[in-house]
Amino acid sequence: MIFQYQALDRTGKNVSDYIDAPSEMSARQKIRSQGLYLVKLKKHEITTLQAAPGEKMTLKVFARRMSDIVSLKLSAKQLGLFSRQLATLLKAGLPLPVAIADIVEQIDNKHFKNVVADLKEKLEQGSSFSNALAQHRAIFPEMYVSMVRVGESLGSLDQVIARLADMEEKQNILTSKIRSVMYYPAFMLLFAMAVTMFLMTSVIPTIAGMFEEQQKALPFVTRLVIGVSSLLSNGWVLLGLAVLAGILIYSYYRYIHTPAGRRRVDDIKLKVPLAKNLYRRLIVYRFTQNLGILLNNKVDIIKSFEIVKKIVGNVIIEEKISEAALKIKEGASVANALSKSDFLPKLVLGMITAGEASDNLDTMLLNIGNVYETELDLSVTSLTSLIEPVVIIIMGLVIALIVMSVILPITQMNMLLQ
Repeated sequence: MIFQYQALDRTGKNVSDYIDAPSEMSARQKIRSQGLYLVKLKKHEITTLQAAPGEKMTLKVFARRMSDIVSLKLSAKQLGLFSRQLATLLKAGLPLPVAIADIVEQIDNKHFKNVVADLKEKLEQGSSFSNALAQHRAIFPEMYVSMVRVGESLGSLDQVIARLADMEEKQNILTSKIRSVMYYPAFMLLFAMAVTMFLMTSVIPTIAGMFEEQQKALPFVTRLVIGVSSLLSNGWVLLGLAVLAGILIYSYYRYIHTPAGRRRVDDIKLKVPLAKNLYRRLIVYRFTQNLGILLNNKVDIIKSFEIVKKIVGNVIIEEKISEAALKIKEGASVANALSKSDFLPKLVLGMITAGEASDNLDTMLLNIGNVYETELDLSVTSLTSLIEPVVIIIMGLVIALIVMSVILPITQMNMLLQ
């Protein structure tokens, strides 16, 4: 278990850190052995995303849960490295508890270290590895737990963990590529907004004062820009906009956590222009790749469908996968069951049919996943090249409007002087 402590070193400097120990007494001994004077020691509780029964969503609870989400998201990013280290140690012949104990000492992320130490503790108490993982579903998804459970039953845990490490690494690479599509335009827009705010709050007010001294009628564009500049230069208006933005974010967060809200947002994702093709390809990739991996690792097909539907990340597609699983349970083939849904292209359904006919469905699904991984990579590149000029055009139009609002009055004054 993990303990959080505060202590003083030999120079009297405060030290605050975490330590892994089987008991509180052992933790105290380890701290003293480091030459530290213990001030405070307490067991570090594991962060979860589950709300307490009857807990209402207040701003305080919202802030706490957002903090928990960030902590666990950072911990979840360690999953690929943890899987790779564990697979390497297991292949080297180390027993699972020893391998886990070795990995704990190398983890820097405090929350993830806490979770892995808890896994070690449960293994020492006699729990299976899959049951220990199941206690931390916020970090170890159901697919991970199910594959580990199959690996335990078949005696191939090292191979399964290695496959999971490959899968996590590929997922992280793909996620990074997709996020890069969003980050660059977002950065450009933020930069454009910063430049616009500087012009509106610093440059335009000075020029507006010069125009007021002339007491001349100003063009509509100039009056519009000066009016916006006056609003943005008012601190109370900016505060109001910040509060409004906070309320909108909070309301959106609450809305997407309702069944109707999540369904509405997922439906929009499937229809939004430009991004819908990329999003649909991502769904096909997640479905085929993960289903292929599960079937290849001897997971029951109905159980595989139940796991995969939670991975695709869209409630509408989840319902279609559930309907397909029900038809398979009634005796239909995988291809026929999926043919009624419209999230898989005909080419993919044809390949699934061929895979079933040759009794190589898992291999065929993995091949489809590899093809769509390549398509996603190309789509990300194409979308990036499309978004860049759009952002530049928007920035140019905004700047041009501001410049025009300044030039037009000056031009009119020059004409009058002539």
